[in-house]
Amino acid sequence: MATTTSDAPSRSALLSYGAPMVPLAMLIMQIIVYIPPLYAIEAGVSIATVGGIFFLARSVDAFVDIWVGNLSDSTRSRWGRRKPWMAAGVPLLIVMAWVLCAPPAGVSTTYLIVSAVVFYVCLTVVQIPYLSWGAELSKEYEQRTRINGMREGAGMLGTVLATVLPLVVLVLIAGKTNPSMREIALVFVITVTVLLPITVFMALRNTPQGEFVDTGKQSLLQALRGLRKNKLLARLLIGVLLIWLGGSVFNALVIFIVQHTLQLQNNAMLFFVFTQYAVGLLCMPFVLKLANRIGRHRVLVLGAVAFMLPLPLFMLVPPGALPYAIALYALLGTTTSAIWVMPPALVADAIDYGRLQGATDDGALYMGLYHFVQKLAMAGGVGIGMGLAGALGFNAAGANTPESVHALNMVALVLPVFIALPGMMMLFNYPLTRERHDEVRRQLADRVAPVGRQP
Repeated sequence: MATTTSDAPSRSALLSYGAPMVPLAMLIMQIIVYIPPLYAIEAGVSIATVGGIFFLARSVDAFVDIWVGNLSDSTRSRWGRRKPWMAAGVPLLIVMAWVLCAPPAGVSTTYLIVSAVVFYVCLTVVQIPYLSWGAELSKEYEQRTRINGMREGAGMLGTVLATVLPLVVLVLIAGKTNPSMREIALVFVITVTVLLPITVFMALRNTPQGEFVDTGKQSLLQALRGLRKNKLLARLLIGVLLIWLGGSVFNALVIFIVQHTLQLQNNAMLFFVFTQYAVGLLCMPFVLKLANRIGRHRVLVLGAVAFMLPLPLFMLVPPGALPYAIALYALLGTTTSAIWVMPPALVADAIDYGRLQGATDDGALYMGLYHFVQKLAMAGGVGIGMGLAGALGFNAAGANTPESVHALNMVALVLPVFIALPGMMMLFNYPLTRERHDEVRRQLADRVAPVGRQP
């Protein structure tokens, strides 16, 4: 039968499972926030070109997510379906992190295109099996919330640590009052190089493989055709896409908001990220309890509303007023765990619903599609945000008029609300509630017992 509360993974197993998300979050955070501006400001690549390249790289990688998901679902080994992929992918990911995040001086656009595409492919080889593994550790609603909370909580911890390290190393120890993007990125990549192999080894050694229903291997085309039976998946993914796209437009331009709207130094961004994710960690227990009470879909929508609506308030912060800006980031932090924890847990529920409709247990394909949507949103955020801001006259590396800064504010702080609103409306009454999921699991338990569970 499906995993229940009584046979759920132990706390030590879940801690080991969540541990790799600490360095992965450090890496992902710098790719979102610091690496595009690094190439735009310090490498001399135009802001529109950087936006286009990252849009291209993430769009290509979004399709690779689906392919890797299918290959992981088809893997059969004594170590399970997910562990071999993570073990093989980590060394490749570390190499490409150095290539992309610590570029030599005077790099070309070709260098950025190739390194970004290959980096994202290597990240996919690790991420998709990792997320899918979590979906297979338990089928029970509360336990699934707990597993995703453990992993994403580790991710928020990683983000908090990532902001503290540059402050300690660059500001307190090296005495740099305004560290460059290159210096901040170097601190991140060194830390990831040390932590990622250690934490992945802990997860592979201490966490069970989970369980799945082995219905045989399928080609990617066969697996995708099977997903047509899952009528709720498209609604979920489109809603998540729009919410993430709105947030990604803001994230793609936030460093320029810091520099030009708030008129603060680059190291202020470290204080902001630290505040947001520290508050997110503190709010995590409340968010998880609320999700089990009113439903994960409702908590996701409430979190998105609470994140998007305060964004225009950044325009009211007096120039140079760091405490006011930190207070706004603390407000955003209350929503962070909802936006990160709920989507993959909802996708995991959709796997069970799909099985009930006749689809196979292709957890990695579902997570590949989720990451396809997530990365498409992030790529779109960079492409739309940087492209539109540049088209309206904003110059990332030069002087700007009050009109061009106003255009930046409209794109970064107002547009996200309107992009995300339709997604919120789609998911508020999403029908796969806790009660409906419990019924799905009961019907599946009556139909067939899962196999493939191994220590």
